[in-house]
Parts: sequence; C-alpha cells; structure tokens
Amino acid sequence: MHCFTYRHLLRPTYQLLACALLLTACGSGSSTSNAQNNLTGTSDTTTTALAPIPARITNTRGALLDGTLVKTNTVQESTAAISNPTAKAPAVIPVYDVKQYRVTYQTLDGDGKLSTASGIIAVPQKPTGAKSPLLSFQHGTVFHNIEAPSNDTVATSPVNIIASLGFVVIAADYIGYGASQGKDHPYLQKDPSAVAVTDFIVAAKQWLAEQRQPLNDQLFLTGYSEGGYVTLAAQQALEAAGTPITASVAGAGPYDLQYTLDELLNTKAILSAAGGALGLSRPDLAAKYPGKVDEATVDLLMYILIPKESDIKFSKTFLMDWMANDYPTMKNNSLYDWQAKTPTRLTHGRDDDTVPFGNSTRALDGMRAKGTSNIELDECFAIPADHTGCIKPYAQVMTQYFSTFAKDL
Repeated sequence: MHCFTYRHLLRPTYQLLACALLLTACGSGSSTSNAQNNLTGTSDTTTTALAPIPARITNTRGALLDGTLVKTNTVQESTAAISNPTAKAPAVIPVYDVKQYRVTYQTLDGDGKLSTASGIIAVPQKPTGAKSPLLSFQHGTVFHNIEAPSNDTVATSPVNIIASLGFVVIAADYIGYGASQGKDHPYLQKDPSAVAVTDFIVAAKQWLAEQRQPLNDQLFLTGYSEGGYVTLAAQQALEAAGTPITASVAGAGPYDLQYTLDELLNTKAILSAAGGALGLSRPDLAAKYPGKVDEATVDLLMYILIPKESDIKFSKTFLMDWMANDYPTMKNNSLYDWQAKTPTRLTHGRDDDTVPFGNSTRALDGMRAKGTSNIELDECFAIPADHTGCIKPYAQVMTQYFSTFAKDL
C-alpha cells in the first residue's frame, strides 16, 4: 500500500536490506486563513481564464502517452479512512471527492534508455475552473507492484488523502513499477530517481492542461523513507533547472548512502555473517564490473535482503558501490551536503533502525554548511520513535507546513 501504512517502510533491522538497504527497505504567499480553510472545509474557488493547450512533445523525456480514470473516492470514504485507528494519515478533514487517473509517460530507465513509465494523478473535484496547487508525492520502498501509486488508489492512500484537501497530487510509480515493471528499479540512484519524478511533472502538467484542470503557480514535494530520498533528489534537479518549488518536506530518507550502509551492514555484522559462512570477503573496486567472482557476495546479500515473494527487480548498483568502497560514486548519489533554495523541512525519529537518524542530522548540518538558509529538522517524538511510528508525525508535519504556503485549497 502506501507510506501512511506499515507496508511502505524499509523493514525492521534484521530484514534490513530487505528494506533498509534499504532494500530495505516512503512560492510563498499564503496566510493562516489557508490552513483554516483546509481544516474547516471551505476553499478558494477563484477561477482563471483557460490558457491555450500546449502541443504534446513526443518521443522524449516527459512526453505524455495516455491517461485513464481508475478510481473515485468520496469525501465520506476519505473521512472514514482517516478515522480508522490504524491509519497513518494526518489528522485532517477531507473537503473534496477525488478522481484518480493512471497516466503513462516517457522517461529514462536506470541505463539511460527512453522507457514508458506510469504514475497517478489525483484531482480534487472542485467547481469548474477552480485552480489548485500541484503536489508531487514520492512513495517509499515497496516490494509488490500492486502497492505502486497507480495501483494503490484506495481511500487510505496518501495520494488520495492529500488530494482531498485541495491539492492536485501526482505520484510517479518509479522505474521498475507500474508500466515499467520488469525493468530494474534504480534503487538509491540519484539521477534516475529524480528523472522519473521531474519527467512525470512535465507529463502531468500536459495532461492537466488537456483536461482543462487549471493549476496555480505552486509546486510542493514530499515523501517518506525512499520517498524522502527521492524528494530531495527531485528537488535538487528541479532547482538546478531553475524550476521554482514552493516548499519541500522529506521524511526519514537515506540521504548519506555510505553512512547508511555502514550503519546497517557493518554494525550489524550482516556482511561478516553472510560472507564468512561461504568464505567470501568484501571485494575491491574491480568487483563492480560484471563477471568478477567476488560479485557473488553482492548477489548473496541481495538474495538475503529482498523478500522472496517480491515481484520487483531491484538494481544492485548501490550495493556494488558500497561493497567496492567506491566512495566517490556513493557521494555523488547522496543528498546531504548541497545548497537548497527551497524552504525545506526534514522529519525523523531517533529510534529508527531502518534508516538511521543520523541521515537527517548530517543532511541538516551539511546543507546549512553549503548555504541553505531555510531548512529545519522536526524530530519525531512518537513512542516508539522508529521508522513505522514516525510515519503519522511526518504526515502531520507535512500537511501543517504546506498549509502555511498553499493557495487555492
């Protein structure tokens, strides 16, 4: 299912990489009244003149292919979903019915080849012509295709809950899920993770324009666990391209890959236990290349870490990098020491044994050292403050923080 439920998490420590290697393994300008509108059920129904529909781009990144209505969730269904005592959704009041559309588009896979991918677009059912802010939600690690956003359209999904508040919500399935199932999922690889999201934003805007669904000028990014990592990857790429982002909230992501894998593998002695039993050892840099016998260690760990029932293929590149002590590549795929221009909030719990808490403190310190002026860490104090226990607090921080910026809800 989704990041607001248990299934979206990189699993507890022993199943570590199964989840946490995570194979392990989730503008400005508004006012307090926007937040109050969100909670009371009122909304700004400002309309705008319809702009010309742009011509579709074809056979390139971000090209829109198709879109199909797959589910409608009513306000009553969304309210019931939030009221469920086991729900991980924030304490909000749904305002709108939501129609969800499965959309296909073109992006690059982990090998840089143009591929067909998919995602979901959730549209709150406002009066005709009413504008909405756009929010891109990045999902956490899941091991079954049925849990990808375009397949997980139930009322309890985070995409639906957020859309019921007045955001148009989009969520890329990522390469390896949905329309691209069967391809390797480029797990914890920064560039292909970002590209899947940024290309879907392009395609989604085209689809929304063709549907005469107006957006305002706001863009929000959020995600938890792997989704937190992908959120910062997409944010970095969008900022580099000059695309304005209103605000970003990333929860419990593995932003420093070397630190994360060292903590999860070395300190837990997983490598020693697995490799020692077969007489294998941590290889050197040459083992990154196909055909080296030491690659058997990586294959063994992947076998141990990924649930046997998983129907998703995970790329082992991130683990090969770590096993080979390829520090430059791990650094290039990390997201803890760059200058962000967007107002950014991180959330995390100290008892997280799936994605170590130090990821967020290292990102906070590293990004501030690079000149990021508007970034804070909201520590989760749930009991327990572990990976699962901190999902709902993340969702609460996200909705409350975004409500201070959002217009036209």
